[in-house]
Amino acid sequence: MKSQIEILLGEWGRWKRGENRSVLGYPKKAAFMVMRVDGGTHMDPSEFVSDKEVERLDAEVNAIHPEYRAILSMHYVRPGAIKEKLERLSISRALYYFRLEFATKQLAFQMGFVPPGASTAQQGAVAQGM
Repeated sequence: MKSQIEILLGEWGRWKRGENRSVLGYPKKAAFMVMRVDGGTHMDPSEFVSDKEVERLDAEVNAIHPEYRAILSMHYVRPGAIKEKLERLSISRALYYFRLEFATKQLAFQMGFVPPGASTAQQGAVAQGM
C-alpha cells in the first residue's frame, strides 16, 4: 500500500506533466461532453488531493537539494523505464533508489506526515512542528 506522500508525489508528477487536471480543482466534464477538451482521459486518485497540497509539495521539492530534486522529477514526472532514467542520470540503480527513498522521507517530514510505526513521542513532535 502506498503511503500518503507517495500518493501526493504521484499526483504532483501528473500535475507537472499537465495530466489529471480534473482532480485538482477543475470540473470533471462539461455538461455536453464526456471527454476533456484535449481528448485525453483521466484517472481519479484513490484519495482526493487539493491544489494547495500539490502547490505546497512543489515548493518543498524546489527547496531540497538539486540531486534529490532531479531524482524525484525523473521518477514521478518523466515517463519511461528505470533503465533509461539511470542512463540519463548516469548513476547506479542502488544510488537511484537510495536517493529516491531519502528524498521521499525528507518531503514526508517537511510536509508533516508521520511515518508508519513512529513512536508516540515522534508523532507528537511532528504534530507540534518540531
